[in-house]
Amino acid sequence: MTTIELKFPAHRFHATPWGRHVNEGAVEWPPSPYRLVRALYDAWKRKHAEVPDVAMEELLRALAVEAPSYRLPLATASHTRSYLNSNTYDPTEKSLIFDAFVAMSPGASLYVTWPNLHLTAAQSELLGRLLGSLNYMGRSESWIDARLYEGAPEEGIRCEPMTESGESGDMVSVACPMPADGYTEKRPWLEALAYSTAEFQKDRRSLPPAMRMVPYVRSANAVLARVPKTARKHASVQAVMLGLNATVLPLVTETVGVAE
Repeated sequence: MTTIELKFPAHRFHATPWGRHVNEGAVEWPPSPYRLVRALYDAWKRKHAEVPDVAMEELLRALAVEAPSYRLPLATASHTRSYLNSNTYDPTEKSLIFDAFVAMSPGASLYVTWPNLHLTAAQSELLGRLLGSLNYMGRSESWIDARLYEGAPEEGIRCEPMTESGESGDMVSVACPMPADGYTEKRPWLEALAYSTAEFQKDRRSLPPAMRMVPYVRSANAVLARVPKTARKHASVQAVMLGLNATVLPLVTETVGVAE
C-alpha cells in the first residue's frame, strides 16, 4: 500500500474539473490523480532534472496502474467573483470571472491511497523528493504540503472507484492517468503526460492521449453548501464586575448611568 498525505496551508483547493468551464463554478474534488501525476512530472522537469528518464517513467507507470482511493476532509463549496479587464481599448469593459474552490478546516489532511501499490525503496525515495518539491496543485492559489504517509490513512470521507457492489453516494468522474500497458498512441507514454492545452485544441481531441475518466463514488456529505454550526456552551454567569481606569473618575452618584 502507498499513501500520500496532502495538506492545504491556505485551507482551500482551487481546480476546475475536466470538461467544465471555469464560470460554471464547479470544483474538482477530490484532486484528480491525473493532475497529481502531471504535477510530479513538472517538479521533475523543473527541479530534479538529474533524475533519469527511466527512473521517472517507472515511478509514474506504477502510480498509473490503478485508480487510488481517497479519504477526504470535510469541505465547504465557495467562490469569489472578480471583474477582470477584457484586454480591450475600453478600460471600463470588464468580464465576470468565477473562482470556485472548496474550503476546509486549518490542518485538515487529504489521503490518496493505492491499496495494491508497493514501491521499491528507490521509488519511495524519489516520490518523497518530488512531493516535497510541490508548491501548489491546480490553480496557483492551491498551496499544498505533500508527503508520503506511513501506515493506514486516518478516517475521513470516503471516495473510491465505483465497483459493482452498489456503494451509496454521489457519482463523480475523476481524471486518472492511462495505464502504460493500455496506452496505444504513437507519442511515448511519458511524453503524453505533458500534453498541453494548445496541442489538445490543435488536435481537436475529446481527451488527452494519456488520460481516462474513472467513475468514483463520493459520500453525499463530502462537499457542504454551508459551514455547519457547532453548538456553543455558555458558562453560567451571575454577575459582572466593571472596572474604570482614568485620571478623573466619575462621581459615585453617576454609577447607575455609567453602568447603564
